[in-house]
Amino acid sequence: MYNNASRNRELSSQKQDPESLERDNDSAVNHMSDRVAMLKKITSDIHTEAESHHRLLDGLSDNMGGVSGMLGQTMGHFNKTFVDNKNGRQFCYMVGGMVFIIWLFYYLASGT
Repeated sequence: MYNNASRNRELSSQKQDPESLERDNDSAVNHMSDRVAMLKKITSDIHTEAESHHRLLDGLSDNMGGVSGMLGQTMGHFNKTFVDNKNGRQFCYMVGGMVFIIWLFYYLASGT
């Protein structure tokens, strides 16, 4: 199949004059040059976009690291205040009692 196509091109090229072939060749080269320039621009744009996303993700990673540290400190304070200390248990009972009293007043005030 390839040999037939190659042979047909050779026969058709023999029928055309060399100047016509040169013009066709120049046209094809110009077309390929345009395509290469377009692909170069696209790859440059992709690279720029990837760099932008990379910077964004680095910043996000730094922010998440800070949040993780603050959350760890908060949990440490919570454990120190409520778990390790007997007064923490009493504080939880007091908060629970206050919530119950507020709920009781709401229930009585609503008239149900």
